[in-house]
Parts: sequence; structure tokens; C-alpha cells
Amino acid sequence: METPDHTIHAEEGRYVVRVGKDEAGYVWEDAEHPGLWILEDVEGKITGRSESREKAAAFLAAWFVAEATDWI
Repeated sequence: METPDHTIHAEEGRYVVRVGKDEAGYVWEDAEHPGLWILEDVEGKITGRSESREKAAAFLAAWFVAEATDWI
């Protein structure tokens, strides 16, 4: 599956990941583990950590699309 088109916008110490006009989740750098990024879905669940902001955003975008289409 290809990563859906998405954007990343800085907002109040974190990044908002959007797919189209919808928020897919949030990404911020882990203060306790520099170099790792925390992923949070729009419902407030931490879904994991990633080694890069871009990979974290791509994962959240794919997760969002999969949930919207009942693929998971």
C-alpha cells in the first residue's frame, strides 16, 4: 500500500498530520529519548514511536486511511 498524500503542520510544540482536510494524528519529539518521535492518533492513543518525523507522519496517514476504510 502506498502512503496517502498528507501534510505536516507545526502547532504548539507538535506537528499535526493531515490527510486532505482531516486530521490524522499528531507527532512530537520524545523529550526523554531525543531522536525518537511519538505518534498519537486523533483519539489520543499513542500508537508508537519512530526514528523520523516524516516516517511517523506517513504511518499516521496510512493508519487514518486504513481506519476510514475499515481495512484494519
